[in-house]
Amino acid sequence: MKDSLRTKEMAEKIELYKAEHAGEVSTGCALCTKPALETFTYWKITENKFPYDLIASTHHMIMPLRHATETELTMEEWKEYQEIKHSKLQEYDYIVEGTSKTKSIPAHFHIHLLIGKGPQ
Repeated sequence: MKDSLRTKEMAEKIELYKAEHAGEVSTGCALCTKPALETFTYWKITENKFPYDLIASTHHMIMPLRHATETELTMEEWKEYQEIKHSKLQEYDYIVEGTSKTKSIPAHFHIHLLIGKGPQ
């Protein structure tokens, strides 16, 4: 498995999920319907169902409430993101954004929020 941020078991879990749901007709964006741990005016923080468990003890994501790519975000949305980043996101160790090569849901902009695992 090419995903080096997940344990072998978690990588297998996500691949199984993808295979089981491959034939389904999409009823919408999985990120749009994710329940929020915290909600802001334009953004929400959610838990990642398939965390980077190899490196993180906590794996959340921040995403706009509306379905939008990065280039579709408004100035108001970006301004609020910056406010959240410089206050609330200080609770996390890492802010990780996938590239176009690695994004699993590129149509809904999201950034991964991680608290790293200590030495094992």
